[in-house]
Amino acid sequence: MTPEFIKELRKKVGHERLWISGVEAFVKNERGEVLLAKRKDDGLWSLVAGIIEPGEQPADAAAREVEEETGIKCVPERIARVESVQDPRIYPNGDEILALNILFCCSAEGGREPACPDGENEESGWFPLSALPDPLSPRTARLISFVGENPGPGAAFLFEGRRGGEARKQAPSRRRVSTDGSALSNPRGAMGWAWVDQESGEKEGGGCRKGTNQVGELTAVLMALRRFKEGDLLIETDSRYAIGCSRDWVKAWKKRGWKKADGSPIQNLPLIRAIDEEISNRRGSVEFAWVKGHAGNPFNEAADALASGYARGVAGGEEKDKLPAESAESLRGM
Repeated sequence: MTPEFIKELRKKVGHERLWISGVEAFVKNERGEVLLAKRKDDGLWSLVAGIIEPGEQPADAAAREVEEETGIKCVPERIARVESVQDPRIYPNGDEILALNILFCCSAEGGREPACPDGENEESGWFPLSALPDPLSPRTARLISFVGENPGPGAAFLFEGRRGGEARKQAPSRRRVSTDGSALSNPRGAMGWAWVDQESGEKEGGGCRKGTNQVGELTAVLMALRRFKEGDLLIETDSRYAIGCSRDWVKAWKKRGWKKADGSPIQNLPLIRAIDEEISNRRGSVEFAWVKGHAGNPFNEAADALASGYARGVAGGEEKDKLPAESAESLRGM
């Protein structure tokens, strides 16, 4: 919808080019899906975007536009990109604009399904990053790719009169961390491990010249737990083995004195016991979620790139071995 202040300006300048400030919103839900809307003017699926009202904070504008166009409430979490668009946009009526766009990464609140309350779009919906709809706006495709390649922290901003992020601190939410492990050949190949904090973009990685993929996956979980010792934590991983060792099988193993059901020893036990100790002693809950690997999840991809990059680094001698003692013990005798 065209803001009233733009309509008033048009009465004075007609169809002449206007320089405007706009916002775009990359909104994700708890399932890691992105919010897109199919515009009526060009028929393309796009991120929600809009014009900042005079005196309005950009983050407030992003949240307002998302709710007006899709009915979804969201919280802006970081500024991912600020860009002066080089090509002017000319509307069917002849109006011409040139925009400065601010891209916000946002998290959806509640479990509502998208709608089209203001009638500006034909459809709206949640889409996995691995199955984006067609036809997709070329600009939206570039922005989604940019967010995936740049998960780091953004600039400070105001939202609802507070510094960006403080609105969420009033009602604490889980920290979401992606972990991954990689081995160039399994077993005994160069190995890497990594974790990426989805909110701040903080990350850490390491590895060794001779390891296994499973040790890499467990090491990433352990190191994430040791970095974030307080508060509720959600660990996303593409390793069902890491989830099983950390959550599903560990209680039965402990009851049997850290043995399998047939009495045989547990592989990588030093790492598994260290993970269990971290979870048992922390202040806050720990949950695990499996995500499909190499399927477009930007944080899983970032963790994979860091882990595999470290594995290549130690293989080529550019990186030194970086492992906790429990990982080294689990690999002893290989």
